[in-house]
Amino acid sequence: MSIAFNQVPGDIRVPIFAAEINAGPPPYSSISRCLLIGRADEELVEPLTLIPIGSADPTTLFGKGTMLADMALFARQVMPLGELYAMAVPEGESATAAVGSITFSGTAKGRGTFSRYIAGEKYGVIVQEGDTAEAVAAKFRNAVNKGYSKFNRRMYAPVVASLDAEDAETVLLTAVHKGAEGNWIRIDRGLNDDPDGVKGVSASVVQPTGGLGGASVEDALAAIVAEPFDWIGSPWSSTGALDEVRDFMADRWSPLKALYGHYVTAQDGNLAALTAAGALRNDPHATIIGVYNCPHPRWSWVASVTARLAFSKNLGRELATAVEIARPMQTLVLPGLVGPKNSVAVFDPADRDSLLRNGISTWVVRPDGQVALDRVITTYRVNDADLLDTTFLDVESIAIAAYVSRYMRNKLLGQYPRHVMREDNPNGIQGVVTPAQAKACVIHAYEDLAGAGIVRQEDEFAQYLLVEFDYGQDRANFYLPVAKAAALRVFAVNITMFTNLTPAATLL
Repeated sequence: MSIAFNQVPGDIRVPIFAAEINAGPPPYSSISRCLLIGRADEELVEPLTLIPIGSADPTTLFGKGTMLADMALFARQVMPLGELYAMAVPEGESATAAVGSITFSGTAKGRGTFSRYIAGEKYGVIVQEGDTAEAVAAKFRNAVNKGYSKFNRRMYAPVVASLDAEDAETVLLTAVHKGAEGNWIRIDRGLNDDPDGVKGVSASVVQPTGGLGGASVEDALAAIVAEPFDWIGSPWSSTGALDEVRDFMADRWSPLKALYGHYVTAQDGNLAALTAAGALRNDPHATIIGVYNCPHPRWSWVASVTARLAFSKNLGRELATAVEIARPMQTLVLPGLVGPKNSVAVFDPADRDSLLRNGISTWVVRPDGQVALDRVITTYRVNDADLLDTTFLDVESIAIAAYVSRYMRNKLLGQYPRHVMREDNPNGIQGVVTPAQAKACVIHAYEDLAGAGIVRQEDEFAQYLLVEFDYGQDRANFYLPVAKAAALRVFAVNITMFTNLTPAATLL
């Protein structure tokens, strides 16, 4: 066997001790980054630039009441550590802001508390006996503009409250951002069954409407075309936006780029609207969260789900903890989100099954009121032959595929960085690789992944694995038949009752 050197010459005559120091094949290591795309105060943030989100105050980073301030808050709650970035998109041309209102009437006949929820957060004021509608309106305006506390942070409403110049009993709620996204803001009452009214004073609510135009995700995607982001969250889910994402992701998943990545977004609608929207998509690299009349706007949902995926399915995980990438997302809580007040807006199992068959991811509301994930899927439903296909149904399949690819790349390039190919190597020369050695390397890597809980069927993999050397093209070709680990989601139990258990009876 001949020992190969990278730095020590082969013909030295002078007496010397020459020791070169080299690194051996590296253990698996990768970077897994998460990106949130949204709106920010353009006086604070330059649009289309990457902003790292560390432990800084979200409002300080992105501005009062902005979309990205809210998204950063929700994301960091479920992803306390890890590379988290944000990118602000510019305001659309000729965009107009959505406006809602609360009109008060009457005079308080006693002391009490008046409260309403705006974008899922509570704003309340103390009303004294004798307070007029104008006085209550002024108090409520001040309360909204003062903001709220969440996760030990001072945050601000996604609207600016002001008194109507022509009617001081009416509080106008104007969206911070111009555009259609302001229409996603909801005004609710009694979400926690807390007192929300005062005797003698009534309030009439007009939900925010009239937002037109808005931002586009296209420019943001173009700005990160070469950036390594595994999880990208954005609230824009129009047909045009999802078409842009489809083409963007197809390019990132091409074998010559292998940047990978997954897009997470949300859509608001009832069962019929969501199933119809999901049935129009067929993209393994996009996830749509279905929400209906939920207090928090869709950008809060997107941030929480994206960060939960980024933390759980961190593709930079070492093998010892990599099983988390394959584990299903069910039961994981999305802290801070509130389910709909109306139980009709909470989808039951039959509804969720229909949504999942049409590319829409689902969630549930726990008995304690917290929102938890149910099943996170992609919009992929049929293959190129238009046949139903579940290969890339679940987001775990996509995460496993990317992890296996990166692990195999790390293993092969680390083991054979500067080698020549031969049919055999009878003298055991370093720097020579044979098909049998390359095959053994891949089998060993697959066994590593199987031992970590990522894949299964190691024997079948070794049996069907193909390794071919193309000596004329300096190329090694590999066919890797990967069987991903299966997630335990359905428990089917047949409980049969007997008066008396006998061998004959139990065989029925």
